[in-house]
Amino acid sequence: MNFKNNEEDYIKTIFSLSEAFEVANENQISRDLNVSMATVSEYLSKLERKNLIKKEGRDIKLTREGYAMAIPVIKKHRISEVFAVKMLEVPWEYSHSAVMDIEHTIEDKYFDNFIKNLGNPIKCPHGNMIYNSLKIDDINLIQAVPGRYRISRIVYEDTAILKKMADLGMFPDTAVELIGGENIILSNSNGELKFSASMLKTVRLVI
Repeated sequence: MNFKNNEEDYIKTIFSLSEAFEVANENQISRDLNVSMATVSEYLSKLERKNLIKKEGRDIKLTREGYAMAIPVIKKHRISEVFAVKMLEVPWEYSHSAVMDIEHTIEDKYFDNFIKNLGNPIKCPHGNMIYNSLKIDDINLIQAVPGRYRISRIVYEDTAILKKMADLGMFPDTAVELIGGENIILSNSNGELKFSASMLKTVRLVI
């Protein structure tokens, strides 16, 4: 993987973590990119010198320049997920991890045709908007009160979470019931899925 791809993967990861959890940190980045903490720390220093990120204590955020760089990368990633599911028949739960190399190979001059031939989708398979100008009015599991909802999107596309949701048929636009109490649980006719405290912001719901 070349430096450009590395840079894009770091920026995309920080964007995705920030979208799900408000901020990113080195532990999360290390886990998501499957690289050592030492490597992450060294690479983040490079991005900071290029004014693509800023550090506030342990929190890592994109600068305006970093955010501007992230948008087309995220767009390519989400379009590639559509391609993986629709054309390659990659299972829904694996589409995020399956396109890590594909998204880097799409040349900008062919990208509009790529989107058109996929039917001009506006969402990735996990319900996230492909175009940052389009917003979704939804809430996370912390904000929701017990009751009936539809799944809007899975913001943090962790394969383990996606696999558990796929096993229960919990996809975007499907109906679920949120059960409160000591543990927050999503339920449907196929079963129940309990969420850890760290994962409560990863799934978004709409009424």
